[in-house]
Order: sequence, then structure tokens, then C-alpha cells
Amino acid sequence: MSIRNYIWDFDGMLFDTYPHTVAVFCEIMRQNGREIDPKKAYDLFKVTMWHAFRHYGFTDEKEIRRFYDLENDIDFPPVGKPFPGIPEVLSYITAHGGKNYLYSHRDRVALEYFDRFGLTDLFSGFVTSEDNFPNKPAPDAILWMLKHFSLDPEETLMLGDRDIDVGAGANAGIRSLLFDNEFRDPDPGGQTYTCHTVGEILSLIQKNLSP
Repeated sequence: MSIRNYIWDFDGMLFDTYPHTVAVFCEIMRQNGREIDPKKAYDLFKVTMWHAFRHYGFTDEKEIRRFYDLENDIDFPPVGKPFPGIPEVLSYITAHGGKNYLYSHRDRVALEYFDRFGLTDLFSGFVTSEDNFPNKPAPDAILWMLKHFSLDPEETLMLGDRDIDVGAGANAGIRSLLFDNEFRDPDPGGQTYTCHTVGEILSLIQKNLSP
């Protein structure tokens, strides 16, 4: 059965935003008198944000709010941008009768990125942190999307760059794709597909998952 519905993670999947997030975190830590290794912080954030927070003992609620406020400044350098080729993939899906959806732990600042880069009209629905679902890999948000948007689970794919993304898809009973563009997953687990480039994702859609 073809896949017509594509549920996308935001950070590290649609947009290359981890360098921005890590730069923000390093700046907040610097303001608190701590110099940290950006490469180490990057690796920790690629697991989850809270994984990085716990590692650095970053638990003060006021400081966490300061971090989120600065991270939501989409002009703080380096500026997050769509991965090259992502707009074309999204356009291909909609041009061939498919639909794109967003499922992100970010708040609605993700939609500001979409507006800036002209991607908003390529999406049929959005779930962000403000919808107050349990975090991935819990399936709650995906199950809600399947029901709310009348999506056939057999025709729906979750795409993301982390284990929690593909785990959420698996837990919701749908197929999943891991975008492993940094070759961080030498032993693929629960995902249905693994792609290392945006071109591979497009080829997979064109050849095997055509809407």
C-alpha cells in the first residue's frame, strides 16, 4: 500500500537547527560563567534536549526560560534553515496527492520558520508542544493525528532524526523513517527505513512510497 501521509519532525529532520540551539545553550552557559564544549553539547542535544540539560545540571526554571526565549529568536546565529532539498520533497508529496504534517516538541515558533521559508502551505496540520501531548516516544500525538485528520495508519509514515521520533511512530502502529544524515545509528532498530540524505528520502518516496 502506498504512503500518502507524512508526519515530519522539525529539528534535525526538516530544519538544520541543532547548531542554532547549541549556540544558544553555550551562550546561556557562558553568561553563567561556564564554558562548555559545543561538540559535546551537540551530541547530547541529538539525544534529547532534556538529556543535555540533565548532563550539565541545567535545572533552574528561570534559566531554562531564558534559554527558550533566546532559542526562539530565529535570527540568533547560526540561523536554522531547511535542509537542502527538503522544500522540493514536501512539494513533490503535495503535487502527487500526498499530505504533510508536523509533529514537533517545539512550540509554534516552528511555524514562524515555515512562514519565513515559504513552507506553511505545504502542510495540512501541525502538532507542537502547545498541544500538551506527552513527549515522544509516547504515541499519543500521532494517535490523535490519525483520528483527527482521518489518516489511514497503513498509509502514514513518521519521519525524524532521533530514536524518539521513530519510536513514537512504532508505538502508534505506523511505519517510520530515520534520517541518519550523520551516520549516528550503526545498528538500526525500530525504524522501517533509514536514509542518510534528503535525496535518498525523495528517491524512496518516488520509487516505493509514491502517494
